Amino acid sequence: MAGLSRFAPAEGAFYLYVDVSDLTRDSLGFCQRMLDEIGVATTPGRDFDPIHGDDWLRMSFAGSVRDIAEAAGRLKEWLKRVG
Repeated sequence: MAGLSRFAPAEGAFYLYVDVSDLTRDSLGFCQRMLDEIGVATTPGRDFDPIHGDDWLRMSFAGSVRDIAEAAGRLKEWLKRVG
């Protein structure tokens, strides 16, 4: 999705745990930057894993199809610039 290629198994949940280690080692800063620059909110992996979480973030797909598609489009374009 949007240039990200490594995900933990979703196991039926409406969340994806996404490896961003090729882009950052600071998931908190990365999530904050994403929110500030494109208005897409994600959760830093360190909230779930204090040891390896800085390489991961969590994305929720609990919104409307329209909102998820909009966020995915913004994320795809943003990753072209930051990746």
